[in-house]
Amino acid sequence: MIPDTPEELHVLAGEYVLGVLEPDAAREVAGALAQNAALSRAVRFWEERLHPLSGLASPAEPPAGMWQRIESGIDGAAKPGWWNALWLWRAVAVAATAVAACLALYIAFAPPAAGPSYVAVLHAPQGQQPAFVATASPRGLLVHAVASETAPSDRGFELWAIPPGAKPISLGMMRDDGRLELGTLPPAISPGTTLAITLEPKTGAPHPAPSSAPVFLGTLVPAK
Repeated sequence: MIPDTPEELHVLAGEYVLGVLEPDAAREVAGALAQNAALSRAVRFWEERLHPLSGLASPAEPPAGMWQRIESGIDGAAKPGWWNALWLWRAVAVAATAVAACLALYIAFAPPAAGPSYVAVLHAPQGQQPAFVATASPRGLLVHAVASETAPSDRGFELWAIPPGAKPISLGMMRDDGRLELGTLPPAISPGTTLAITLEPKTGAPHPAPSSAPVFLGTLVPAK
C-alpha cells in the first residue's frame, strides 16, 4: 500500500530508487507513479540525488584477458560446498544492497552526531515537494534545505516549533544556506510538534509570534 504521509512516502521512494523493495512492492510503486503525483515527485527527488553517485567512480577498462580468466575460474569452481551455493551469494548480495540502502537513507535524514529520534519533511502548505528535512535526537536538532529555496534579499527564514494546542516558539533564524543546528534539543520538540518556517526580517520576528503565515510546514514523527 502506498503511504499517505510525506515522510513514509519519501522513504518508500528512496527504497524504490535504490532497488531494494520486494518485487511485488516495486511493481506496486511503478504502477502508481502515473496516478500518484506526490509519489512521482518523491521518486524524481531521490533519482536526482542518488543517481549522480554512480558518476563518482571513474570508468576503467578491465585488463586484457580478464573476462576469459573469469569464465575459466567459473568453469573450474563448480565443486560441491556451501561457498558455491547460489542461495548464499544471492543472500549476500541482498544483504549488501539493504545495508547500502539503509546507509543512503541515514545519510539523507540523520544529524551528524547520533541517530535521529524524530524526523519531519517540510514543504509548502499547498504542495508535497520537500524543501527542508528536520532530524532530532537527544543531542540536538538539525534542519537543512533539500531544495533551492531562498528568502528575499531583505528577509530571512525563521524556524518555529508549534506543539499541539500551544503557541509557536521561535527556534531561531536559519542561515543563508538553509541550515539551522541546535546542540540542545528544545523542550517543544516531540512527536506531533509542527515545524514551521516563516519569512521574517533578517534579525527575526519583532515580536514573540510569527509575522506571516508559514511558507513551509512539517510534522515531527518518530524515526523508524
